[in-house]
Amino acid sequence: MNTIEMIQFGSTLTDRTDGKKVYNFITDKYSLPTKLDFTNVVSLGSSFGDEVILPLAEKQNRRIIILKANNVIKNSIRRIVEDRLIEITFVD
Repeated sequence: MNTIEMIQFGSTLTDRTDGKKVYNFITDKYSLPTKLDFTNVVSLGSSFGDEVILPLAEKQNRRIIILKANNVIKNSIRRIVEDRLIEITFVD
């Protein structure tokens, strides 16, 4: 399983357009499934998450593993996947 270091895309991940670019980068460069490592990322906006977290989880049997996310990012991801029947595993 590949681990994607999200800091390579910035410390504040908020923009929907950037999210689409990141999703395309991940799916072009890496084989699935993947884990997303949020070390040193400060925040994650719902627009960015909608474009990365949701489609990756859908392609991974509705599951996603999140590494080293701070509480702000964890709460954002929980809101993003709310009511979507997606299983999130947070690993610190």
